[in-house]
Amino acid sequence: MALRTSDFLPCQPFFSRGHIVAGAVALLMQLTIVLWPLAASWARKFSPSDAANSRRKPNVEQVLAELAKANRVPVDPYAKAPKKFRQTA
Repeated sequence: MALRTSDFLPCQPFFSRGHIVAGAVALLMQLTIVLWPLAASWARKFSPSDAANSRRKPNVEQVLAELAKANRVPVDPYAKAPKKFRQTA
């Protein structure tokens, strides 16, 4: 079983997601050593697991290809050249 930050700092997942009241309650529970395991289990249920996040990562090459396809603009290499140097085809 891997140790997470929620085991050592139970208030951190709550504060990072903007739940100030829940973070304050977890911090009070953390300050009382007796309730620390309860706060850690509560934070563990609240924070997403690392295995679930690793499965949801998209393929980087696929995302880059989609971005390149969506942002493709036709480029005219002679657009900035003076008119007398443009090639006429």
